[in-house]
Amino acid sequence: MPVQPIIQRSFVGGELDPKLGARADLGKYLTGLSTCRNFVVHKHGGVSNRPGTKFVAEVKGSAANVTLIPFLFEAAAQSYIIEAGSGYFRFYYQGAPVVVSGVAAWSGATAYVVGDLVVSGGVNYYCILAHTNQIPPNATYWYPLTDDIYEVPSPYTSGDASQVAWTQSADTLTLAHPSHAPRSLQRLGPTNWVLSTIITTPTIGTPINEAGIAGAAGARTFRYKVTAAKDPTFEESLASATITIAAAADPTVAAPHTLSCDPVTGAIEYYWYADPYNNGVFGFIGASLGPAFSDVGFLPDYTVTPPINRSLFASTSNYPAKVSYHGQRLVFGRSVNQPETVWASKVGAYNNFSISTPIQDDDSVEFVIASTILQPVAHLVGLKKLLVLTDEGEWMIYGDQDGILRPTAINPNQEGYAGAKSDVVPVVVGNSVVYVQARGTVVRELSFDQSQGGFAGQDLTNYSSHLFDGYSIRSMAYARQPHSILWVVRSDGTLLGATYVKEQEVLAWHRHDTGASGVFERIAVLPDNTAGEDVLYAIVKRTIDGSTVRYVEVFASRHVVDVVTDAIFMDATITYSGTPVTTITGLDHLEGEPVAILADGSVISDGSLPAYTVAAGSVTLPAAKAVVHVGIPITYPDVVTLDLDVQGSNIRDKKKRVQGLSALVLDSGVGFYAGPDANNLIEHRLELWQPVPTLMNGLAEVLLTCTYEEKGRVMVRVKDPLPFTLLALMPLTEIGG
Repeated sequence: MPVQPIIQRSFVGGELDPKLGARADLGKYLTGLSTCRNFVVHKHGGVSNRPGTKFVAEVKGSAANVTLIPFLFEAAAQSYIIEAGSGYFRFYYQGAPVVVSGVAAWSGATAYVVGDLVVSGGVNYYCILAHTNQIPPNATYWYPLTDDIYEVPSPYTSGDASQVAWTQSADTLTLAHPSHAPRSLQRLGPTNWVLSTIITTPTIGTPINEAGIAGAAGARTFRYKVTAAKDPTFEESLASATITIAAAADPTVAAPHTLSCDPVTGAIEYYWYADPYNNGVFGFIGASLGPAFSDVGFLPDYTVTPPINRSLFASTSNYPAKVSYHGQRLVFGRSVNQPETVWASKVGAYNNFSISTPIQDDDSVEFVIASTILQPVAHLVGLKKLLVLTDEGEWMIYGDQDGILRPTAINPNQEGYAGAKSDVVPVVVGNSVVYVQARGTVVRELSFDQSQGGFAGQDLTNYSSHLFDGYSIRSMAYARQPHSILWVVRSDGTLLGATYVKEQEVLAWHRHDTGASGVFERIAVLPDNTAGEDVLYAIVKRTIDGSTVRYVEVFASRHVVDVVTDAIFMDATITYSGTPVTTITGLDHLEGEPVAILADGSVISDGSLPAYTVAAGSVTLPAAKAVVHVGIPITYPDVVTLDLDVQGSNIRDKKKRVQGLSALVLDSGVGFYAGPDANNLIEHRLELWQPVPTLMNGLAEVLLTCTYEEKGRVMVRVKDPLPFTLLALMPLTEIGG
């Protein structure tokens, strides 16, 4: 039969499950791949070899697990990655550890507060308890830093770190863990972070030294209370002790009862309550700008009463494990003693869980997810409505008719029965929530479906379930720009990505691995306003020079403007830029490893033999170079097409021979390999008359030496640490009998 050109114009099907091998009737088959390894699928349809990672730092203690927490302050360009390890938090800003400098010497005359830094005896210290004249290294008051690396002590062990739940409002992270009281981590400055325990009472002090004087003598007893309102939020304090005025006449304008208390720091006004009939219930009688009030016989309003204190989360087994924000409330969920319970603060007063009698609309809320089976809260997600994911289902909290959560209008409704894995934080993608299903092997999406008039879920792993079978998911993050990729870490340390644009029906899974026995453990995403894209950070466990180490690494940008400076396509990379040199130092983190080297835009080594191996923290180049990238080779970026099949034809049972290949490439290195499989690859080479471009665009042709076989597949492999983008594949295929 004649040679037939077959064109695959898009790869937005991603890597498909082999169980779909006979499904040429699916649209995804036309755009799918049998392998998409170390390639990223574009939302437009093409695929690019993934960028490498840049080495940031080794974690504080490589022997213990750590996790990553993103701190997003995008408007102020103050976003950080937090390394949460055993007993500490470290911080990374713009791809580098936060360090201290110019620290003042300790002074016995200074009144230190938590978060202050001093240097004493050549060691930097962090103040953990306010004091005066307590010299370091007194461990009651001071925490020593390692060299100049800034960190904050924490109560969380390495085993705790992966179970910490967090949410953020402005410059404050709220942290929850079932074994620890909830805490807030507040950023006051680049090297001024303070971790404190949350007390679930009003943040303004209660009035004290209250007093009352009768306007006139009589036979009655009057009782009063006073509260203070905080400036500028008007958060109300707890009520003072009772002011009792005995042997008094009824107050009048001419002879009012005079009430007073000490001024409260931060108060904008004071609220006064009366119980003139000794019923034990105090009703509102008025407000004052200062700490004094004259009762001229006001009638109490018993629909407005002083707040009632609720001191929550005060002991072991009562600490909440989950946290989020919703409707200007701070929401906690799940304790050991109350696994199905959700608690929400007063509106606009995030640490205040007080209530009133009768209940007011802005009072704190408490409710239980009631079901026929136990449904512990797995996650809380604040959307237009509060979403409560449990171990056994998905619940939407509808609130009142306007969708507002009130103590008297909760209205929970179970929307699904898949359940969620509690130790992998969900992400919001557009108007949908993406989470890991209970048992940890499926990624699901939940979103509002207008056609069904409710919420509907779908399995995002259905067409690529082979990537998840036999594994669980341990970490997840979402990078909105540039290609809308959902990233997940598999239990074996493989990094999986899903290019997901729901409105365009794009869902393409791809998988990624790293050398030096590397496994991905945790990931997080931060925005990079300078580059206009989201950046993926990772904790990578590697074996270097016979030792297990854990590194913080950040993925380089895939946007390559200048190959010399921007092309980073190896992992744990260090870049030298300066006067041309032959010896590149600072490579101790890669000791004993064969490395890939790109120098002044030219490939010195792709990591294969003869290899350049790091020795004594350095490698020597054959000639002096000014800009050099050195890192662990990515072996290899591979794409492999599916078996050649067309719906309605009998091609599948025919023998095929792929004689050649035309690849439509964009901004790509010249060198790539193609063939039917990894053992029969032919390198793409330019003709002698063709000039060697910095990067190649257009059609690249490779003649293959293939025999007849059943599949008709084509593999494309990239070995050089250079960018490579494939827009379309056109194998020249001869169909036999």
